[in-house]
Amino acid sequence: MRPELVAVCPRCAHTLWRMRANPFEFPIACGLAGLLFYLYALVAPFLEISAYGRFSLARLGTGPVQLSVEGFELVGMLVGAVTIVLPGVKLALMLLTLIGLRTRSIPAGLLRSLFRWYRPLSAWAMIDVYLLGFLVAYTRLTAIASVHLDTALYALIGLMISMAAADAALDAEAVWRALDRLTPAPAPAPSATGLVMGCDCCGMVSRADPGQRCRRCHAVLQARKPNSVARSWALMLAAAAFYVPANLYPVLVYTELAQTTHYTIMGGIGELLGYGLWPLAALVFLASITIPLMKLLILAYMLIMTQLRSDKHLIGRTRAFRLIEFIGRWSMIDVFMISILVALVQFGQFATIRTDLGAPCFAAVVVLTIFAADFFDPRLMWDAAE
Repeated sequence: MRPELVAVCPRCAHTLWRMRANPFEFPIACGLAGLLFYLYALVAPFLEISAYGRFSLARLGTGPVQLSVEGFELVGMLVGAVTIVLPGVKLALMLLTLIGLRTRSIPAGLLRSLFRWYRPLSAWAMIDVYLLGFLVAYTRLTAIASVHLDTALYALIGLMISMAAADAALDAEAVWRALDRLTPAPAPAPSATGLVMGCDCCGMVSRADPGQRCRRCHAVLQARKPNSVARSWALMLAAAAFYVPANLYPVLVYTELAQTTHYTIMGGIGELLGYGLWPLAALVFLASITIPLMKLLILAYMLIMTQLRSDKHLIGRTRAFRLIEFIGRWSMIDVFMISILVALVQFGQFATIRTDLGAPCFAAVVVLTIFAADFFDPRLMWDAAE
């Protein structure tokens, strides 16, 4: 097979596999560069501001810590996980697997166990979304203080570029095939049903019974995701319940010289418009208002049409599912913006920014809609239509 050949699904025209010319060397180089950027960003100062004769400095971990101090531990843990822990885990999984394949210094069984987590965790490494949240926070900080950009910011930009380049060049199927060559997968276990099932983790297609383990990555095989519709409905309805208070309650409280202002999501968008920052206001409106609502409506539509066994717009619905699966993480912009503001604006009686009830509600909407889309199995739409 030649590099750059593409395997396409004959039913929905989705690209299943695009072969890469250098599936190992370039991702390793990008991963090593990203690791250096990541380690530096952990220890270096991120942002500095001065106002009212006082100085405040924030590092990457300052925001999650401040959120926890204010009583929003779950939001702090979420921000810390997706900006500090999981980007490092993602880099480690990729580098250990690829370098282990090249040097053959790590047992193949361990490499298989490590790499099976690479794809599920990739969407939760949100450095790119965090930097957009920083951009929104920066426009607000410049209105109240003198802002100095420090070196960790540039390291995060380098990390974002390195990880994006590694993701674009990495050929997951080539990695699994290299692991098969290193240690061939065991012979298939006898199947009573003879069902042909594709592994949701590594993509291997084999005849197996539901509940058996994939021969290649050892994930549990299922013909379809269990209780997919019920789980997606439950998570989607929970997200819809949080969506209302997330937009009604303030997400942050700004106190300056004994004057307190409460900002809702729409209030923050109005402030950006007041500064004349139309592109940023449009970005926040899209990420914080439009995308969560669109995900809820599209998910509800797909679930209803699946239960009605409708065969209308199957390809369109499948593409809509891929769209909401891709864009769901970008709604975290407001959460990251809040974590940066509360980390820096702590000037006592002169000026402070605190998190309010709308922030955890909005974070819940984002997380629940991501899980709702993840639990939904789009193959059920085609099954119902057939």
